[in-house]
Amino acid sequence: MQSLRSRLPPLNALVAFEASARHLSFTRAGQELGVSREAVSRQIRNLEDHLGVALFRRRHRALDLTPAGEELEAVVRQSLDKIAHTASALQRRRRPSRLTVTATIAIATFWLTPRLPRFRAAHPGAELRVVVSDAPVDMAAEGIDVGLRYGDGKWRGLKTRHLFDVESFPVCAPKYLEAGAPIARSEDLVAHTLLNLDGTPHVVEDWRWWLGGAAVAPTATLHILGFDSYANVIQAACDGQGVALGFSGIVDGLLARGDLVRPIADSRGRGQAVYLAVPADAELSPLARKFFDWVLAEAEAGRPA
Repeated sequence: MQSLRSRLPPLNALVAFEASARHLSFTRAGQELGVSREAVSRQIRNLEDHLGVALFRRRHRALDLTPAGEELEAVVRQSLDKIAHTASALQRRRRPSRLTVTATIAIATFWLTPRLPRFRAAHPGAELRVVVSDAPVDMAAEGIDVGLRYGDGKWRGLKTRHLFDVESFPVCAPKYLEAGAPIARSEDLVAHTLLNLDGTPHVVEDWRWWLGGAAVAPTATLHILGFDSYANVIQAACDGQGVALGFSGIVDGLLARGDLVRPIADSRGRGQAVYLAVPADAELSPLARKFFDWVLAEAEAGRPA
C-alpha cells in the first residue's frame, strides 16, 4: 500500500495554492506567506505538474480558477481550516491561562489597551497577547482566540458580534483651535493642516472622502500631513499639529479628558462598525469566553476608558 505522503501533492504547494486561490493573486499570496511572487508561481507550477491539470487561468494582471482549481480549492481550504482549528484547540488546552487577541491599530490603541487594566485586575493569572494589525489576520491559522475588527462584520470563516457603530468627525487639540484660524463650518477646514490616515485600505474614509461628503471640493492647496498609522495621526492631533478625523467610540476617552475637542459638530459615516470576531468553528476556552463577555459588557456600558 502506498504511503500517505506518496499520494499527497507537495504540502508547501498546497499552502501556496490556498493563498493564491483566496486572493486570486500570486503577488498578494506571496506577501501573506512572506515569499516572492516568483516563489509562489513556482509552487503552483509544481502542483499543476504533479496533478497534470491547470489550476489557474493566467490573464493580464489577473487570475481565475479553472474548474479543476475550484474543485481543489474547496477541499484544500476546508482541510487546512480543520487542521488550523484543531492545532489551535490543542494549544489552548496546553495553555488554558493564555489568551491571544487581535485588533486594528485604532481599536487596540484607543479602545482596548486603556481598558485592559480592568480585565487584568479581574483575571490576574491570565497571560494576554495582543496582535495589532490593520490587515486582516487569519485568526484560526494564527491561533488567535478573539478579534476586534472594523468593517461590515461579514468576514469569511468568522462569527461576529456588533459592538458599536462608527462615524467620523474633525478633532484637534484645544491649543490648536485657540491659535489657528476659526473653524465654524466644514468649508473652513481647507485652510488648516489636515492629519490624514494614508494607505489603500483607508482611502474610503480619508479627508478627501469626508470633505466630499460635506460638499467641500478639495483644492490644490489642501494641506495634508499623512501617516500610515492612526496612532500617529491622533498623536499629531494631540500635539497641536493639525485637525484629524476622530472616530466615535475610539476617541471618546480623549474627548472626555479634553485632550481633543470637536471644532464643529459635523459627522458622517459609511455604515461601518466595530465587531467582536471569533473563528467560526472554534470552541472558545473558558478564558476566551470571559474576555468575549467582558468586551461586550465594556461596549454596552459605553463609558470612556
